[in-house]
Amino acid sequence: MHRSVYLILIVKGLRTFVFGMVSVLTPIYLAMLGFSPTYVGASIFLVVLGNVFSNVLLTWFGNVIGRRRLLIIFSLLIFISGILLSSSSLYPVLALALFMGNISTTGTEAGPFQSIEVGVLPRFTGNRLGRVLGLYNLIGYSASSLGALASSLPAYLGDKLVFVRSMYLIYAVVGLVMVIAYSALGNIEGGGRRLGLRGLGRTAVADIRNLSMLFSVDAFGGGLVTQSLLSYWFYIRYGVTLRELGLVFMVVNVVTAISLVIAPLIAERIGNLRTMVYTHIISNIFLILIPLAGSFTGSLAFLLLRQSVSQMDVPTRQAFMAQIFSDEERVPANAVTNTARSIGSLPGPLIVGDLISQGLYSLPFIISGSLKIMYDLTIYLMYRGRVVK
Repeated sequence: MHRSVYLILIVKGLRTFVFGMVSVLTPIYLAMLGFSPTYVGASIFLVVLGNVFSNVLLTWFGNVIGRRRLLIIFSLLIFISGILLSSSSLYPVLALALFMGNISTTGTEAGPFQSIEVGVLPRFTGNRLGRVLGLYNLIGYSASSLGALASSLPAYLGDKLVFVRSMYLIYAVVGLVMVIAYSALGNIEGGGRRLGLRGLGRTAVADIRNLSMLFSVDAFGGGLVTQSLLSYWFYIRYGVTLRELGLVFMVVNVVTAISLVIAPLIAERIGNLRTMVYTHIISNIFLILIPLAGSFTGSLAFLLLRQSVSQMDVPTRQAFMAQIFSDEERVPANAVTNTARSIGSLPGPLIVGDLISQGLYSLPFIISGSLKIMYDLTIYLMYRGRVVK
């Protein structure tokens, strides 16, 4: 493989490790500081809003500022965010840190790092793109599972606040490592210095618009059940401890990682679009059943069943995007659609915080699963005639 592919894979692993760690830890950390469910929901909202802002910046100014330069800036912001989170209990400071950190609240990402990486990987992979994207996401989920497990370390040290805060220093250090790695990354810049979507063809702009609307519906549903919110839901609903949550989400992400190896193999037989839709529908049926199980064991079983297929659409969706967009179109297309996904997921944390405070524990899962099934059926009907298989 090309040297740039190795760099991207290494950075993906480091980044998702700390994202997996802080996505589980942050809502519990805020609860330990005495903040209510409403504040926790608002905080996760700010995380998603930060990703929206970063993707908008990438969309409009990525070719002007430079993709490498933006990646370095965003990595430096991770460093600053980690320092602030580890050293302050003031909500305005914590809110600023969560906004600027480009944290992923799920095992997947919708921020600027992935928008660029997935957009440029086809340059280095040729006809091996599907399998490389499978490996890219496998590394992401595997590292995220280790990060989720690492989030439970403070529980073994006595649940003291100082140990929880020290985890954010690890997050800060990874930000600095990312700066070094991205400085060495080559051949990622776009052609010209155009702003936004100027210069793209009419068909590409129409596809970006249509997919943005579809992805925002899917993301709205996903925003109701992010890893951070699931962590908080198990904590509130069943009294699951931080030590247990770390183990739970390690297993969840391992199951997800295994599914990512299988997804490209299925796609080679039935196509990316069909793999996206079929596996996603099955996963959303399991999602609706999670709160209906009525016990921690039952809910966990349905969560694991859901994760065994729920992210098979990730590498296949990325490969599907590579099929319908050209090299120059991919990064802006990824940035815009990821922005739409982030905007779509914005209301989720606020809604879930309010629903949980009212004792409506099942409703987020039912709404989420139903909306995501509607998305699956719509995208299949719209694009089944556009792609091979």
